[in-house]
Amino acid sequence: MEHTGVAAEDAEMLCNEEPESKAGAKAKRKPPTIFGYDIRYFFVGMIVFAFFGFCAENIGRMAVQHIFDCRHQILPFLFAYGIALLAVYVFMGTPDELRFFNIRIFKEKTPLKRVLSHVIYFAVIFVFILGGEIAVGTIYEEFAGVILWDYSNIPTHITRYTSIITTLLYGGGVYLLMAFAFKPMMRLIMKMGTKAATIVDCTLGIAIVLDFIATIVIMFVTGSAPEYWSVAW
Repeated sequence: MEHTGVAAEDAEMLCNEEPESKAGAKAKRKPPTIFGYDIRYFFVGMIVFAFFGFCAENIGRMAVQHIFDCRHQILPFLFAYGIALLAVYVFMGTPDELRFFNIRIFKEKTPLKRVLSHVIYFAVIFVFILGGEIAVGTIYEEFAGVILWDYSNIPTHITRYTSIITTLLYGGGVYLLMAFAFKPMMRLIMKMGTKAATIVDCTLGIAIVLDFIATIVIMFVTGSAPEYWSVAW
């Protein structure tokens, strides 16, 4: 009978410990990551790239057309550039650590392979931008009747939506950011803490997505892109 009592006590202790063990497991569960980066920090990085995109497009327009404008959105963040960062990083990482999703392309970091890694990275970025601009521009034109940009007057243009010159410039910018600025930027972002990152994601991040959706809806409903403000000289 004594053994029965002891067994009953042990069973009761195990039952009491089980919820605590589950709670501990939940507490130790790691947050979702995007190839090593906490998803909350990566979303902040996407927001930063969305702002870089807004600046890059307006710098180009100021230099060529003497125009600084809203780029068809209310906020100075272009959501497409944030998505581009996600796609590029998930697909092939950074120039120093070139990969195809989870597969590392060069396992040994010899000087020659490092150069090849950077050359291949830039080449893929170039093709990605060249094809992406044609695809996106054509989709808007075909389905919404909107021509968002036109490179027809630029030498080396391929269709109205892209050109060798502009692709080299945009591709070079993306390459330089991913090669030299991405990791320092992410280290800086991670210093803000997960709570602050979550607040930024849930406020500014959601506002950027809604702004982008509103632009899409306006274009498909009205057949024209919204122009909230513009400065020309």
